[in-house]
Amino acid sequence: MQLTLRQIRYFLAAAETGQFSTAAAQVHVTQTAITVSIKELEQSLNVALFERRHASGVALTPDGQRFLQHALNIQAAVNNAVTNPGTLQRHIRGKVRLQATPTMLGYYLIPAIARFQSAFPDIDLVVEEHDRITVESNVAKRKADVGVVWLSSLQSNRDLDAVALTRSRRQLWLCAAHPLLKRRHVSLQDVAAQPYVVFDSDEVKKNTLRFWREAGLRPNIAYTTSSMEAVRSLVAQGMAVTILSDVAYRPFSREGLRIDTRPLLEGLPPIEIGMVWRRCCEMTPAVAAFKNFMELTFNGPGSGVKIV
Repeated sequence: MQLTLRQIRYFLAAAETGQFSTAAAQVHVTQTAITVSIKELEQSLNVALFERRHASGVALTPDGQRFLQHALNIQAAVNNAVTNPGTLQRHIRGKVRLQATPTMLGYYLIPAIARFQSAFPDIDLVVEEHDRITVESNVAKRKADVGVVWLSSLQSNRDLDAVALTRSRRQLWLCAAHPLLKRRHVSLQDVAAQPYVVFDSDEVKKNTLRFWREAGLRPNIAYTTSSMEAVRSLVAQGMAVTILSDVAYRPFSREGLRIDTRPLLEGLPPIEIGMVWRRCCEMTPAVAAFKNFMELTFNGPGSGVKIV
């Protein structure tokens, strides 16, 4: 069995977007190229990686979810190879003060931070967790060098520059026996009739209610929790459904019950994570190294799914 980086790249793009056509546009090839490449990959692995849903797109199968972990590790290894001596100066010394919101640390940053510290052992990285407003304020006031926040919530601030690091699509989460799984298409209107669990951590609840409000609908909120494990259990038990990003998705709850996903007809906007720093302020070599490393790590092909 021989895998190619092209196959990994196309697979990650399809996993991120949930549409072969959108994945093709993202990596600048034809949809046929994506389809053929993934079919070849599935034949090499002798498993189905995607469940084809025709007009509603594709979703990872359980085997696809497992392979996703390997594909991301391969992509990370390629990124690390690119950042070998000659590309980055690993002898840099100094201090970097990073601040991020709880969700950013919990679901996005820790593995990338670990790789940065391995690549730059002489840089002292100090990490603090704060709410978004505090992170933005501290970066603007030079109490922090870099911040990582939700881009959709970022306030207009002439003192700050920002760059997108990664994005992750939103999908409907529901139990394996849920009646909505029998439908070819699922809309927000369909979801509005179901008991709904809101994940209330960081600014997830606010951003969730925003897309519902923009659709002119209201979720039937039966549960609100700051525990992701509670969300998974409620969904897996069939007690509620929810809409969250793929980055937090796991196919099973802690009890071992299956959690399924479905894309929505409305095509909800993806979650975008960004890095902010103070504008018109010369960076130290250590801060510049951290900024460049994070951009390279997250902005590789397929990086919108998750960095692990």
